[in-house]
Amino acid sequence: MVRHTTSRARILAAAEDVFYTGGIVATSVDTVVREAGVTKPTLYAHFPSKSALAAEALRARHERRTAELDAWLAAYEPGEERLLGVFAWLTAWYEEAGARGCAFINAAAETSPADALIAGSVQEEKAWLVGVLRELCAQAGLADPEQVASQLLLLIDGVAARVVVHGHEVASAATADAARAARTLVAAAADRHA
Repeated sequence: MVRHTTSRARILAAAEDVFYTGGIVATSVDTVVREAGVTKPTLYAHFPSKSALAAEALRARHERRTAELDAWLAAYEPGEERLLGVFAWLTAWYEEAGARGCAFINAAAETSPADALIAGSVQEEKAWLVGVLRELCAQAGLADPEQVASQLLLLIDGVAARVVVHGHEVASAATADAARAARTLVAAAADRHA
C-alpha cells in the first residue's frame, strides 16, 4: 500500500512539473511516466486518463497555493493592508515559481472547455481566489466587496496573461502595476463606504 501512495505522489509531482513547464496538451503521458519513474500501467492504475491526472495535478497545486497564501497573509493585520498583501504574495510567487504564469489560466487556455475535469479544477481555483478576495474586502470594510473582489481578480489574471504573452521578464513590472491599481481600487471602495 505504501508503494502505491508513493507512486501516486511521484506521478502527481512529475505531472505538475512537466504540465506547467511544457503545457498539458504538448506533454505526453510518456513524459510524465519517465519523469515519475513509473510505468504506464502504474499511472493508469491511479489516474484513468491524462485529463484526470492534469485535473488532480492542478488540485495539488491549488492546495499548496492555499496554504502559501494563508501563511503569507497571517503576517498582516486584518484590513486593507492584508487585502493588499495578496499582491505582495503574488509578486513573491512570480519571483520564485511563476516562470510560466498562472498554471490555471494556462490550463484553461490550452485545453477545451469541454474537458470538464480540467475546467472544473480551473474554476475551483478561481472561485477560491475570488472568495478569498471578497472576504478580505469585507474584513477591510470596503463598499461592495463582491465587485471589488472581481476587479482585483481581473488584475491578478491580467498579470498572468501578460507573463504568458511577454515572458517572465515582465512579471515584476506587471505585479507592480497590478499592486498600484489594486491600491487605487481599494482606496476608492473605502472612500465610497465612509
